[in-house]
Amino acid sequence: MRELFRGYYRPTHQESTEIWQEGVFSFDSNVLLHIYSYTPKTQERFFEIINRLQERIWVPHQVAYEYQNNRIKVIFQELKAYPEINKLLDESLGSIKNSLRKYNKHSFIKTSEIVTTLERAFKRVKSNLTKANQEHPDFLQSDELRDQITELLEGKVGQPYSEDDLEEIYKETERRFNYKRPPGYKDATKNIPNKYGDAIIWFQLIDYAKLKARPLIFVTDDMKEDWWLEYEGKTIIPRPELAQEMLFKAGVQFYMYSTDQFMAHAEDFLQLPEQQAAIEEAREIRLQNAAVQRGRSVQSSLLRSVEYDSLNKVLEVELHRGEVYQYIGVPASAYKNLMSAESHGKYFNAQIKGIYPYRQLR
Repeated sequence: MRELFRGYYRPTHQESTEIWQEGVFSFDSNVLLHIYSYTPKTQERFFEIINRLQERIWVPHQVAYEYQNNRIKVIFQELKAYPEINKLLDESLGSIKNSLRKYNKHSFIKTSEIVTTLERAFKRVKSNLTKANQEHPDFLQSDELRDQITELLEGKVGQPYSEDDLEEIYKETERRFNYKRPPGYKDATKNIPNKYGDAIIWFQLIDYAKLKARPLIFVTDDMKEDWWLEYEGKTIIPRPELAQEMLFKAGVQFYMYSTDQFMAHAEDFLQLPEQQAAIEEAREIRLQNAAVQRGRSVQSSLLRSVEYDSLNKVLEVELHRGEVYQYIGVPASAYKNLMSAESHGKYFNAQIKGIYPYRQLR
């Protein structure tokens, strides 16, 4: 039975060892883009690992395209954090000052001293923030991370599909969407051709595995349910259908890891000194991005759920009436304010609806 339903079983120790010894390692675009959010020490550990495995690395053309296409957006997101945090600090200090005014006449509490202490603390924080901003690499002028990725992947990127092939893949993917066949169906509401990105990656992985007849490990930080089997909010294993399809079409074993899982296994396999802090950092970056990307149910008489695509700044809302709308160009700060608002519906009507361009999906 195990042979027929391999996708439903975790690899045995022997199978896992064979996959790591013989397999091809492929990386999703989000894995390459998350490198820009790592500290230098974690970046160094990640590149140390993949350089040790470079003879067995290959990525689909779609992955390389998505990396190149989204790199500048990710760089700008990192840079925008500095003014956004500065603004948040100013607003927070101002709010605290205003709230303390009603205690100015208190017999024992000296609000002026509290304010002075807070102002000094906030000033130190802002000074440290300015220093960090000055030390932040200018990847728009000189991108050492892309240079390393480019050198590593030279000759290890697949070829693009022809226009005719893409048209057939789009049709096939739409059929898969209808049956919620992984991967990619969670992107079904995105624009064309972005909605087909995960499916294209998957087909290119199958093509390469079939060509090389070697096990394939795919590393991705996309934690949506069309890549991973979930139960009651817990991620169990990669979607069994993926391993089953890879085995049927390419005749090889397939397994997936998130970046932090991959780094942890690589430490053991490559017998590297343990760097738990780097693994934890990769995990935190993955979880932060997953939290932003994941649609959230909200307690609102107007809104049923909210989903935010931080990379493309698209806010998707589902109303209780059933309509789904996407609002374009919504900054991350507006999404955060929406989710933290006392009334999600009131904030949506006042700060989102009628302000940002939108399209109705259903």
